[in-house]
Amino acid sequence: MNNVNLIGRLTKDAQVVEMKSGNRSVINFILAVNKDFINDKGEREADFIPISYWSNHGEKLCLYLKKGKLIGVNGRICIKSSVKEEIKKYFTTVEAHKIEFLEHNKEVLA
Repeated sequence: MNNVNLIGRLTKDAQVVEMKSGNRSVINFILAVNKDFINDKGEREADFIPISYWSNHGEKLCLYLKKGKLIGVNGRICIKSSVKEEIKKYFTTVEAHKIEFLEHNKEVLA
């Protein structure tokens, strides 16, 4: 089973990339998720996790995915690779299946 649940804040506004076919888009953003402990300086650290969400309504959803917004994400861990100059690199992302807004967006509702 590959399932992950995260709660955190967006580090910047989400970016939408339209697919060439025109009927789907992918929304990319970084989610800052607080760690369960406080460091030696008395500060709470965070992990910065890249998230991708495939949608048919990417532009509309991006109206709500703004910097600092508190959201919950359900998805799966995805390992991808790329080759550059004959060197293969791996990177980990979360492919979101569900996004839940945990606070109101006053700017959009107004």
